[in-house]
Amino acid sequence: MLYPILLEYYLYFCFALLAITWFTRATKPALRTNLLYGYGLLSTLGFLLALDWMGGVIFGLILLELGRLLRRWLDKKAEQLKK
Repeated sequence: MLYPILLEYYLYFCFALLAITWFTRATKPALRTNLLYGYGLLSTLGFLLALDWMGGVIFGLILLELGRLLRRWLDKKAEQLKK
């Protein structure tokens, strides 16, 4: 059921990945730039070559970025509880 959704909204997921990366990696501008170029390249190649499985890769990268943000938030909350 997820596969048709990934194909239908591929471009939206690509733009979401780039936006999430822009806002979550603001502390290290050089890394953010490199990730944006890399994710943009993956998105473009997946779109132009019609690689259907690339939708899953993009969705996985979104989950990794959001998971990294969630982990940082949980670590901050754990530090607050220790005080």
